[in-house]
This record gives sequence, C-alpha cells and structure tokens, in this order.
Amino acid sequence: MKKFFCALFIAGVACCANAAVDDALVKQAEKYLNSITGLSGEFVQTASGKQQAGDFAMLRPGRVRLDYDNMPVQLISDGSDLYFFDKSLDQITTVPITSTPAGILVRKNIDLVNADINVVETTNWKNSFALKMNLRGQEGLGHMTVVFDKSPIKLNSWTVVDATGAKTDVAFRDLREKNQFAKDFFQIQRHKTISTSGGDDYYD
Repeated sequence: MKKFFCALFIAGVACCANAAVDDALVKQAEKYLNSITGLSGEFVQTASGKQQAGDFAMLRPGRVRLDYDNMPVQLISDGSDLYFFDKSLDQITTVPITSTPAGILVRKNIDLVNADINVVETTNWKNSFALKMNLRGQEGLGHMTVVFDKSPIKLNSWTVVDATGAKTDVAFRDLREKNQFAKDFFQIQRHKTISTSGGDDYYD
C-alpha cells in the first residue's frame, strides 16, 4: 500500500523525441505557481479503477497534506520530507520531498525552464492546458502531467505514471487560496518512522 500511495508523487519520465513544448504555456504555469502561497480544497484520486476522495492542502515552500476520507492514510510534507502515515499501523514511511513531483509545485521559487525540472510536452485545449514534466536525471521513473484551467488560471489536476506504467489521476475541486494554517498542520506527532535510507528512528 505504501508503494501505491508514494506513486502519487514519485515520477519522472523519458520524453518523446518529437514532443512539442509551447514556451508561452510554460511561462503562464510558472507565473501562476509562483503567485500562490497556499491552497486548500478537495481531491478525487483514481487508480486501478478505484476512486478515493479527501482533503488537500499545500503551503509553499515545501508543505503538502492529503487526508483520505475512507482510509486511515495521510500524505504530509513538512518542507523537507514526504511522510506516508498509516494510522492503522501507527507507522510512517518517508521519502525526500525533493525527489518527488510534489516538490516541483511547492518550491520556494518554481523555475520550469532553467532548473532541474524538464517540461517535455505541452497540450493546449479550449479551456485548459497541460504540462508533462519530469525531474532531470530521473527519466526512468515515470512522468507527471499537470493540468491548469485557463480563465482564470488555476490548478485543475495531475496525473502520475510510474516506471511500471501504472497511472494515478488526482483531480481537484473547490480549490481556494489559503495562507493561514495551524502551526502543526503539516506535522505528524511522535510515531515510529521507517526511513527509506535505512534504519528506524522517531520523528516529533
């Protein structure tokens, strides 16, 4: 289960040689993402033919939280690591937020042109547009496509495809800007932690 939920965020993919990139769309997305400090709303996740809904929040730089309605699961980033919290086991697994596409969206400064983010394709529709991207050097791990509404520009959804081809869609609804959260909102209280780098410790 932990592998499945981490696939929401862990991605990067080899690009198509002939994929087209519209620089104007990339700049629009970059400007919008840098203009946002925080967001709050709801999400619907679709994977393997199953849907799960819940609450979503993010606060730049570095903080993300997803709470699932019908599962004892949270995904929380406190600015440095992404924590998969299984409440039923009172257990946390961590990965560095910098190694995930979630880290792209909550950086202090989002640079979609000159940094390690590689936009490999853009798609332009009547009312929305999409950017397909990965992290340079992680092309073999999958890719992430982020969709934005146009008028006004707003985060619509993202799709993550992992190295095995498994796809996870996350669509957002009722997103609103929110910059004030409780001090410990993006924190998990003391639980046993399993580190992906080896060894167990405790996180306060």
